[in-house]
Amino acid sequence: MNKSVFALTLAGACFLGAAAQAASLAATLVMPGDKEWEGSILSRDGDWIEFQTGTSPRPIRLGASTIKELQFSIKLDQDKLNEMNNNREYERVITALTSVLEPYQEFADIPSNLSFYNSLLMELYYKTGNYEKTREIAASLAVDDRDAALQLKARIFGALALIDAGDAERAEALLEEYGWNEGLDSAAAPEKLYIAAKLLALKKEYADAMELVAKVIAFNSHDPDWMQPAELLCAEIYMELGKENPVMLDSAEEVIREISLLYKDTDEDERAQQLKVKIEALRAELELQKTIEESE
Repeated sequence: MNKSVFALTLAGACFLGAAAQAASLAATLVMPGDKEWEGSILSRDGDWIEFQTGTSPRPIRLGASTIKELQFSIKLDQDKLNEMNNNREYERVITALTSVLEPYQEFADIPSNLSFYNSLLMELYYKTGNYEKTREIAASLAVDDRDAALQLKARIFGALALIDAGDAERAEALLEEYGWNEGLDSAAAPEKLYIAAKLLALKKEYADAMELVAKVIAFNSHDPDWMQPAELLCAEIYMELGKENPVMLDSAEEVIREISLLYKDTDEDERAQQLKVKIEALRAELELQKTIEESE
């Protein structure tokens, strides 16, 4: 959703091989007071980190909890990852990133620049429907307040993952914790309106959900990050309403045509086409039901 953050994390790409196989991990050590040393992490033993600078004849041992931040030197191929992402080969990007990040996982409890790469993984796991992994990463990033934009992104994807996993109770509690269940007027942030609308749709409160979706579309036409998913959600709600009022299926198909026209070859376009197939099946089911009722 947040494409500015997504683009930032996309600055890296596919694993180049040599970095992950190295015996040590190149990194800049940042201590309280913003004192920095460039060098390598040689090993970790519980809370103890063995670190060696380029000028030091021997490594030093320091407690992991005393470290302010680690800035790892991660070698990634930007062009390759961009190519895979543009082709929406999300599983391949996930595989590449997890391979790159694997040597660093034992340092996940220490603040570091790995947050940006984990943010990208979080988004990709959401796109591929792995909501458990999405929530796992989101929970870790949401408590890191060093970057407000990244923290907001983590909260957004954590909430979306709960909703898409069908966990309305936990999602509702999370929105209440963030205060996203209040102030849902035309001035509200589009992500707040969209997430609240998805939760209402999950709870089958379709009229209220549609009202919030309409606000996203009406007041955020300049923001494609939220316009596209909002229009898809609009079509999904129309389909649900069409189960009781088949006329609404026409509205759903009209929105799908608009999505295909305006957002061709996007995730929303792909999901809209899948929704179209569901609508066709629903129409057939409703027609059969009508025929049976008329014959009785």
